[in-house]
Amino acid sequence: MDQRTSPFFSRFARNLSAIGIGVALVMGAQVASADELVMRPDINQAKPGSTYYVHGLSMNQITKKFGQPSRKLAPDPAKGTKYQPPITRWVYPEFTVYFEHGHAIHLVKHHKRPK
Repeated sequence: MDQRTSPFFSRFARNLSAIGIGVALVMGAQVASADELVMRPDINQAKPGSTYYVHGLSMNQITKKFGQPSRKLAPDPAKGTKYQPPITRWVYPEFTVYFEHGHAIHLVKHHKRPK
């Protein structure tokens, strides 16, 4: 019996091709997700000492650093609800600062939506 026509070789070839297709699909998915991360850089990961590092600053310190926001949104959820802590947002033209109990926890840069 020829090696290429044996049942073992036929099954081996099928399994090998299935594994190859699976690896190609996984690698393609990883590349797509990596591209998405690179395409959306933002200032959420600002390092201490940088302009956009706000973690732990009070509302007064944020006002001194960036000026008055264009909008101050009320705490969400409202006081007295079971969902705590309330989160307050201050919206600036290029970013939003999030506060928890009067201290900044995060700054998120606004992204332009693709058309």
